[in-house]
Amino acid sequence: MHQGTYLDSTNNRPIRLGIVVALHGAALAAIILAPAEMIPIKVFTPTQIDFIEDKAPPPPEPAPRAKDLPKSNISHVPLAVNVERPDLSQITVDPLPPFTEDVAPKVTPIPVPNPVLVDATLDPRYGDRVQPDYPSALARQEITGTVTVRILIGADGRVKQVQQVSATDPLFFEATQRQALKYWRFKPAMRDGVAIESWQTKTVRFKLES
Repeated sequence: MHQGTYLDSTNNRPIRLGIVVALHGAALAAIILAPAEMIPIKVFTPTQIDFIEDKAPPPPEPAPRAKDLPKSNISHVPLAVNVERPDLSQITVDPLPPFTEDVAPKVTPIPVPNPVLVDATLDPRYGDRVQPDYPSALARQEITGTVTVRILIGADGRVKQVQQVSATDPLFFEATQRQALKYWRFKPAMRDGVAIESWQTKTVRFKLES
């Protein structure tokens, strides 16, 4: 009995070994025949770096703080200055000489020439227009009379204003004023050769011819 068992175990060992070898061979074949797995490979591109020169001036250095400054070994010592005041009581001043008229300079006045004045005169070219028209109302009544006026003669020789001084009748003044402003012409007054305005007084007579 025992001998049979031993023989069975001895006879089965080659079979078991063959099975193990077969299994390993199958596993190895499966590994060899399995499709290859695609493993992606990362390719890194080299990075290009451009160096740009910075031309900006360097930042200024910070100013030293008060505590960083070296301490001076000179101590502040107040200076005592002795100033001697002069004795003014010993100074004598001579009095000024009295003022006299001879000391003052004499100024010779410069003579100022008197301006040359020329009065305005009636322009003879307009002499026939001096007499004003006789007022018809006074002519019918045969009233005669006179009128005295004060006139302002401009630098151009024309009469600019007429003021009544006296008149026998207001109509005589109105006729004279109208005639003077419209027709009277003068050679203007002159001052050192320059035409100027001037006032003159004129008297006009109104009389009827027989």
